[in-house]
Amino acid sequence: MKARWGVVGAGVVLLLPFLVWGLLSLGKNRYRRLPVYGPHEVRVPGDTVWHRLPGDFVLLNQDSAVFVADSLRGWIHVADYFFTRCRGICPRLSLAMQTIQTHLAGKAPRVRLVSYTINPSHDTPATLREYAQRYGADRRRWTFVTGPETTLYRLAVKGYLLPVDKSADTTQGELGYVHSDMLVLVDPELRIRGFYSGLDSLQVRRLLDDINLLILENEAPQ
Repeated sequence: MKARWGVVGAGVVLLLPFLVWGLLSLGKNRYRRLPVYGPHEVRVPGDTVWHRLPGDFVLLNQDSAVFVADSLRGWIHVADYFFTRCRGICPRLSLAMQTIQTHLAGKAPRVRLVSYTINPSHDTPATLREYAQRYGADRRRWTFVTGPETTLYRLAVKGYLLPVDKSADTTQGELGYVHSDMLVLVDPELRIRGFYSGLDSLQVRRLLDDINLLILENEAPQ
């Protein structure tokens, strides 16, 4: 019996460093803060003004309800740009957003998904609503947005820091539209906290991990 306990004790001693390392690693990951992206201004040490989404845009969602900056303020959200007639990367981006929605089902109620069209002349609220149904979008979680083209493009470039372009030459890009494959993670203060390719499953998985980190950051006492 003593020999048995001696073996158990030796095993615990051998495993102890690994247990300590695991706990320390868990703590490090749990409290790691994500970077803030975009231009910023340091007014005085400790007082930094970070880039934020503009607060003056007015758009419409798939239900024809007004969609403005306050629709996002106070929420963590993931955004992408697409258009419904796209047969290139857009279906894969929408599948990535669908994967995120599935992962978040039943939890993380303060996280939203937002898909902005870059072809508003075709993508009316009714068209977006049909597209949303195709991907099983939960309207409580996943919103599709249209509106004036100049507003959508300005929000992409000046807000989300994503390239968007349209050419009269339809041989350029997809039907003449060019946009990024990036999914953008934004915090409740409308600051960008990460960019991830929606075409790369590993980056989508990292985005899911970073959403958890951002949730923890916003739950922590300030």
